[in-house]
Amino acid sequence: MESFRRKGILLLVLFFISSMPYNPRTEYFYNLTKLKEARPPERIKLVMVDNIGSGKPLIEEGLLFTFKDRKASSVGIAGNFSSWNIKYMARGKDGVWFFFLPNSSFSGKIVYKFNVDGLWTEDPWNGLREDDKQGSYTSLAEIDAPEEGKLVTYKILKGNNVLFRLYRPEARIVSLVGDFNGWNPENDLMKKDKKGIWRLEKKLAPGTYRYKFIVDGQWMPDTFNPDSGTDNTGEICSILKLR
Repeated sequence: MESFRRKGILLLVLFFISSMPYNPRTEYFYNLTKLKEARPPERIKLVMVDNIGSGKPLIEEGLLFTFKDRKASSVGIAGNFSSWNIKYMARGKDGVWFFFLPNSSFSGKIVYKFNVDGLWTEDPWNGLREDDKQGSYTSLAEIDAPEEGKLVTYKILKGNNVLFRLYRPEARIVSLVGDFNGWNPENDLMKKDKKGIWRLEKKLAPGTYRYKFIVDGQWMPDTFNPDSGTDNTGEICSILKLR
C-alpha cells in the first residue's frame, strides 16, 4: 500500500514538472568561449554584454549549436535557416566551436549540417537526423517562433512572400482584399490560429498595393500599418510597398 502511495506521489510530481512552462537557462556570451564539450542544440537566453549601446536586444532567446574539434581551422554551419549559406562559427578556448541562432531570425523545423575545413558532416552530438537523399544525413532541430502580441500587421518574408496578419479573436470570417486580387472578398479567406490571429500568406510581385480586411462583412484598414491611402470609393485603406 505504501509503495502504491509513493508511486502516486511520484507521478503527480512528474506531471507537475512536465506541465510547467519551459524556461531556458541564461548564458553570457563570454562563457561560451569556455565551453569544455559540445552538446546537442540547446535553447538558451543569451546575454550579449558587448551589444550595450548598439541598439540591438541585450538578451535574446534562441538555439545554441556546438561542435568540438581542436584541430579544425574553420567550422561553419548551414541549413534551411541560412538558405544553405555557410555561417562560420566562433572557436572557444578548448576547441568547442559555437553558433547562436536567435528566435527572431527563424522559426520552425531546422535542417542543418556542419562544414569542417570544407567537409560536410551531420551533427554527431544530435541523434535527430534524416536522410538527405545523397547518401548522407542532415541533422534536425526546432526553434521557437517569436512571441506575437495583438498589435500585428503584415510581415515581408523571403521570396516576396507577404504574411498578412490581423488580431480578431471574436471574428467568424475574415478575408483579405486589395489591388492584388481585384478587391474580391471571396478570393483570399484568412485562417485563425489558437491565439486569435488571422493569417494569410501571398506571393506578390514588387510594387505598391492598397488593401483592406473584411471582418464579418465590415471593411476596415490594417489598423497597425502606419501607411495609409484611399481606395476607389474614397475610403481609407492600407498601403503595402514591396521592393
